[in-house]
Amino acid sequence: MLIAFEGTDGSGLSTQSKLLAEWLESKGYTVYLTKEPTTGEIGKLIRRVLRKEIEVSDATLALLFAADRVEHTKIIVERIEKGEIVISDRYRLSSYAYQSLTLDLEWVVMINRYSITPDLTFVIETPPEVSLERIKQRNNGIELFEELEKLEKISRNFRKVAEGNVVFIDGNRSIEEVFGEVRDKILI
Repeated sequence: MLIAFEGTDGSGLSTQSKLLAEWLESKGYTVYLTKEPTTGEIGKLIRRVLRKEIEVSDATLALLFAADRVEHTKIIVERIEKGEIVISDRYRLSSYAYQSLTLDLEWVVMINRYSITPDLTFVIETPPEVSLERIKQRNNGIELFEELEKLEKISRNFRKVAEGNVVFIDGNRSIEEVFGEVRDKILI
């Protein structure tokens, strides 16, 4: 089983992914928690682009994400075949929502065709202003997409690009309230 968490930067994806992994493990399941961009070489390059250390075109960044996802999908499939539940902090809906700001969505979908569809996707919807405030509190610096106008557009894009079994969750609540809703939607 593959469960993905999606949403704008600062919406609590990492927090909710970890909480779900811990909860499922407490129920006796074997869980593999993963994240995009990955820690592989392509993922490391993407992180440098996001931190604005190097500059590439929007199309090149989209292709890097797709390439990272091809490698990531191999690992995800291997883990699922072992009977593990895979939880991914970001997956392909993020590419659709983020890259379609400047690129044709059909092309972004096409270059991600080698990924698999999650069994369940949570989209955590947090007002862009709240997301931006959370980002600033992290003190990691502002990354490529972390501007109010971009976050507003990306937030709307998640509704447009949703596919498969998607649950939208109000992320403008306490961590516990959000996780309570996540946990209630898990049918394991």
